[in-house]
Amino acid sequence: MGYLKIIRPLNCAITFISVLCGVWVGKEIIFTNKIIFAGLVGFLVCAFGNIINDLNDIAIDRINNPKRPLVAGLVKKNIVVIMALIFIILSLSITTVLGLKSFLLVLITIILLSLYAVYFKKTPFANFIVAIIAGLSFVFGGFITENIISLIPALFAILIHTPREIIKDIMDIKGDTEFSVASLPIIYGEQNARNVARFFLILFILTCPLPFIFGILNIKYLIVVGVIVIPLTIFTIVQLYNSSRASNLLKFIMFIGLIAFIIG
Repeated sequence: MGYLKIIRPLNCAITFISVLCGVWVGKEIIFTNKIIFAGLVGFLVCAFGNIINDLNDIAIDRINNPKRPLVAGLVKKNIVVIMALIFIILSLSITTVLGLKSFLLVLITIILLSLYAVYFKKTPFANFIVAIIAGLSFVFGGFITENIISLIPALFAILIHTPREIIKDIMDIKGDTEFSVASLPIIYGEQNARNVARFFLILFILTCPLPFIFGILNIKYLIVVGVIVIPLTIFTIVQLYNSSRASNLLKFIMFIGLIAFIIG
């Protein structure tokens, strides 16, 4: 189970769906080999990112996340490294049939994930790097069907992933402080970090109706957003004092948001 847990399969599944969302948003839902391959590449790249993140966080995770597979001794480091290399090779190999733009985007994403784990994670830019990478999942899907509307969920991904990453940094202050990680909560304080997260969530709420208002997505999108996404986001803002609960709520909101974009 440790080798499955280390790739964080739920996060990888969300990335898989995010790629498909980029393919389908504003379009008819269809399945082709290329679409399935694209989703699979998204899954594999996410798995690679999660592994390299854990490999570089072993020392910090002993404090912040002692149950992570590497720290808990559930997996062997050399096997995990081989897994990461296999995921890179598979993702780049599969992407060769999806076109040059797709290949380059996947390559850039792999480089960004590597730089994030090794360098950016210890800087104030970490939250935004993760948010941008999340947005690229939709852009990658959009490349498959030349779907420029994929930029819209990509933007929303940035708006909601940024506050979630800030909240996760608040949860990790203890270990991050010991290892000189320059996260937003450490540099500017927990309350200021929560205010930044609150700002992004308010901006997210204000922009949610725009795809319907401008006639890009239909009434089904607006209903899901209006009935579930916006109320839950408001509730999350109220719950920001409870970092763990807020983080879980935002992950659920992300999933519902994907549904809204796909049916819209």
